[in-house]
Amino acid sequence: MPIDSIGIIFLGTAAGKPSTTRNVSSLAVRLDSKLWVFDVGEGTQHRFIDPRCKLSLSKVSRIFITHMHGELSSPRCWRGDHINGLPGLLCTISAGEGSVLPGESDPRLDNAQQNPPTEIYGPAGLRLFLRTTLTLTASILSRPYVVHELLFPGEETSTGELHPSERKGRDIRMGEDGFWRDLVSETEGGSVSVGAGPILHTINCIGYFLSEAPRPLPIQPSLFIPHLRNPTNAAALAAEGIKNPLSLLSLIQTERKSVTLADGTVLEPPALDPNGGRKIVILGDTYDASAMLPLVNPDNDDLVDVVVHEATNAFLPDLDDSQHPSKLRDGKPTTLESVTETACSHGHSTPQGAATFARRAGARTLLLNHLSVKYADADADEAERAMGPESREKARAMVREIERHADDVLRGGSSGEGERRVWAARDFWEFDVVRRDKRAKEKGKRT
Repeated sequence: MPIDSIGIIFLGTAAGKPSTTRNVSSLAVRLDSKLWVFDVGEGTQHRFIDPRCKLSLSKVSRIFITHMHGELSSPRCWRGDHINGLPGLLCTISAGEGSVLPGESDPRLDNAQQNPPTEIYGPAGLRLFLRTTLTLTASILSRPYVVHELLFPGEETSTGELHPSERKGRDIRMGEDGFWRDLVSETEGGSVSVGAGPILHTINCIGYFLSEAPRPLPIQPSLFIPHLRNPTNAAALAAEGIKNPLSLLSLIQTERKSVTLADGTVLEPPALDPNGGRKIVILGDTYDASAMLPLVNPDNDDLVDVVVHEATNAFLPDLDDSQHPSKLRDGKPTTLESVTETACSHGHSTPQGAATFARRAGARTLLLNHLSVKYADADADEAERAMGPESREKARAMVREIERHADDVLRGGSSGEGERRVWAARDFWEFDVVRRDKRAKEKGKRT
């Protein structure tokens, strides 16, 4: 059954460490009722139980990790912004708290045999990270998990004993074309497949590409019903146990199977929607994601509906006091070039860099995340308590400028009038990825 509703819900949009108004990296993709989570920074499980979040942990079926950053990045900053929340999230999903007395059997292990595992995808080392953390904390999960590791060239497969709650996963080697294709097939993903590619950061990092299969066009009953009600055909179907010939309409539409009738008529499934399916790119930390382009838009002729790209640092000299022309760094004023160079040296991007990739990918919409803690969310509930009116208005202005810088590049310097195309994401904000057939229909109405 094709997926109707796809939403991208941001659970954490801060870079490196949490701020008063933003938690560290995590987002969820809602596919009708299913949830796929991308990155699990520390505290992600708390976002799920926050009243502002309408998502259910029980609906999480797959988790995708972009890279293994979760280390001490400076003497004062613990960077848990992509994976450190994963063990806790699994425990909360799976009732993994507590333990039993020595010598007693753990009923959770028995229950786990009956439950489907949480499927986790990510770089080499992810298995060891989870095994070590869950083992040292004596965590047993009633819902098992499986880790599929995406191996870069030269990386070895992981060894060692499985955790009691772990199922054996796949070692997925990069293909000759430089990608990991069909991590999740269309069948497994309910018409949405997932591929992945390498992106440049300070360590191995992965970008994910979600591609929806084209939807079948609506069936035209008037073309089928006369044939199904033909006495010869109806009698033959009744002899096969099909008392209601019209029940075959569902088989033709949903299962896309041809039906040959007694009089020789062949009823074919409707054609696929020429608008195609939705395409979403979700990137980890990066200063250059161009290696993903042949995966997401190989023929350079199809739109990508949404790109989620980091924009850690921005050049805002009129709003960021540290970038004011009077503030010199190494005897020189701050410029767009120097901000870009600094961002790249730490493996990160500016709004302009994010928009450059999005434009090359043919993106309709660009969603910016992984924002420096300098760029507060002035409209978050916490901001009312932590920030004064002037500080909040300044924060709003900074975010507007970040969006404007990206929009200018995405549109190629043309006017920003018309449909909005760039958003700086906020925690708990949901972006609806509109079905292409519905978008085309609305566009037709406007014209």
